[in-house]
Amino acid sequence: MTGTSDPKKWGILQIINIGTLMSTLDVGIVNVSLPTMAKEFSVPLAQIQWVATAYLLTMVALLPFLGKLSDIWDRKKIYSYGFLVFSIGSLCVALSHGIVSILLARGLQGIGATMIMANSQAMLRQVFPDHEIGRALGVNAIVIAAGTLAGPAVGGLLLTFVHWTWLFMINVPIGLAAFLLGWRWFPQAKSRGTRTAFDIAGSFLLAAGTCMLMLASEASEQGGGFTPSIVFEGGAGLALLVILWFYERRISYGILDRELFSQPKIALGNTSAFFINMAQTATMIPITFYLQEQLGFSAGVTGMLLILQPLLMGIVAPFAGWFRDRHGGFVPVTVGALFCAASMLLIACSQQVTAISVSLQLVLFGIGMGLFHATNNAEIMSASPEAKISLTGSLLAMIRYLGQIAGIGLATLLVGSMGKAGATVGVPLQILFWICFLCCLGVAIVRWMSLPNRFLLFQKIIRPW
Repeated sequence: MTGTSDPKKWGILQIINIGTLMSTLDVGIVNVSLPTMAKEFSVPLAQIQWVATAYLLTMVALLPFLGKLSDIWDRKKIYSYGFLVFSIGSLCVALSHGIVSILLARGLQGIGATMIMANSQAMLRQVFPDHEIGRALGVNAIVIAAGTLAGPAVGGLLLTFVHWTWLFMINVPIGLAAFLLGWRWFPQAKSRGTRTAFDIAGSFLLAAGTCMLMLASEASEQGGGFTPSIVFEGGAGLALLVILWFYERRISYGILDRELFSQPKIALGNTSAFFINMAQTATMIPITFYLQEQLGFSAGVTGMLLILQPLLMGIVAPFAGWFRDRHGGFVPVTVGALFCAASMLLIACSQQVTAISVSLQLVLFGIGMGLFHATNNAEIMSASPEAKISLTGSLLAMIRYLGQIAGIGLATLLVGSMGKAGATVGVPLQILFWICFLCCLGVAIVRWMSLPNRFLLFQKIIRPW
């Protein structure tokens, strides 16, 4: 797959991909199980979504911290123990009998996933030489996208046959096997990075600000208006993020690394990834609820429909990578964002949302993600300074999960009543898809305007045809 003749390196790549797939697949699997969990615990979407958010918040807060820590300590130990912690957290979720215990277990699971994701890119860089690292990173980027998108489909299919707790139990043997294989095969770090200060305050501000905004979104749905407590929570969340911004500008070791974000490709790529991932998550959860609650489909049928996204992504992504190697990443990233925007119009402009319109939306968004996701990741990683490749990978993962958290918050704010008896979400659902359309269209426009010779590039590409 990577073009290398060394079977050990191929095996290490598969372990790394398993870790990446476990941590990203879990997000989507939980999303599709939320309606089932909401019924079992008699709570609406606005409350049960914290099962997904607790996991993402943990990763957002700890990714930069663990990325730096891995450059100082033994990366092999942190990465391998991540599988063990993730497995223990998964077991605790499956054995939990209440929302509070599930949230605590999801936090533990998130710590393990962070230990894995913070080191995936660095482990690839350590194992593969320069002439092979590009292909290895490309495979890993596709696994990240496939895991994120395939989770709902896999979860829906499994829910047809087993209780939702088995969606977490299945992680235990896989995680333990990956821990043992990684401990045996992963090489020791050849050198350790220079000791530096950790931005604990920045990590806290980011997690606290995001959490406050989520609390405001949930409270606004439950209260039906902007009460003083909602204004306080939302204002506090925004204030914490503003403080984070000014604080990061004053220190040289912040989680928002100034050197990295001074690189146009890195800054623009991460910003684009944030809005595309926000749009994907903000629409995926309501679609899952709509198919089951409004259209009456089973979890299995819902999973079969949701699999359209990763299927199309998997078909298109290799072509996008081939195109990028020959002509650069500008066209697939821009066109991919346009496909994502077009998919949102299918729901935003529909007077009545049907299974056909949902299916077409999933197909178009899958094509868009196939063009955009892996290509955008490759552009970011190729622009990273050699000395900060691990931190770049951590920040890329952090931005992705931060976008997913924002998507959950946006969905909760507009259609958080899904799951309640007698709730009507027709107009709010359309508003949600209009907002996501504008986000995706904005990404396409900004990427188009970012290339000075964009017209000459299109002429060069179209001329042979």
